[in-house]
Amino acid sequence: MVKYIMRELDAALCRKSAYIYFVCIFALCIIGNIAVVAFRTIYGTNEGTYAYNTMEYAAWSFIIPYLSCIFIAHMVFGKEYPNPFIKDGVTNSLDRTRIYLSKLIASVLLAFVFLVITYVVLIASTAIFHVGDSTLTKESIRVFTEKMILALPLFLAAVSFGVLFLFAFEDKRKAYAGYYILTFLIPRGIILLASDPPGIEVFKVIRKYTISQCFTLIPYPSSPDRNVMFIVVLGLVYTVASTLIGVVIYNKKNIRA
Repeated sequence: MVKYIMRELDAALCRKSAYIYFVCIFALCIIGNIAVVAFRTIYGTNEGTYAYNTMEYAAWSFIIPYLSCIFIAHMVFGKEYPNPFIKDGVTNSLDRTRIYLSKLIASVLLAFVFLVITYVVLIASTAIFHVGDSTLTKESIRVFTEKMILALPLFLAAVSFGVLFLFAFEDKRKAYAGYYILTFLIPRGIILLASDPPGIEVFKVIRKYTISQCFTLIPYPSSPDRNVMFIVVLGLVYTVASTLIGVVIYNKKNIRA
């Protein structure tokens, strides 16, 4: 199983889509810093134009990598739907459950690689763009790091969602549609129905259990609604639930040899 995980991870890292994702990471980090510097150039130095503000803006944008996790899962999944009847030296002893879990673990490892790269690029580029004002402090990096760590269970859930839908649908368009219905359209609908107006009470309760709501709370440590343990547990519950559902679906699928 370990050999299969490492093979799938290595193959994903070598795909063109992985390089495109790398480029997007660099581009977003650079564009974010350019926007802050441009604002300072036009309107002068004021609150909102410092390096620590860039780190705050990055924390507000965690929803972007969350929504992109299906792309990461797709890199590992590959172009062909995993057929458990096709065996080679690596997959010969693997049943459907192990194949599913291997793809999931490889996707999580790939997501972690992208996360580390994003973290390094963001801090390095912010330090370079703000080298003259020395406002990228150890404290601002520490606070951002804590927020990023808190978001990890939510990112883990997103990767699990991506793997679930890719295994559930052989048609990748349906997989992406299902993913974005679950991670974007449904949460947005719940949040809109919970907001005043119309402020429907049942949706106010449900909203608390959406990952989107958790992402809005992560940037604000002093918020009374921000419960670290709740966010961590919610992300892990979604991860376990989606994994179990995905394994069941894949094991019941009628796949021709």
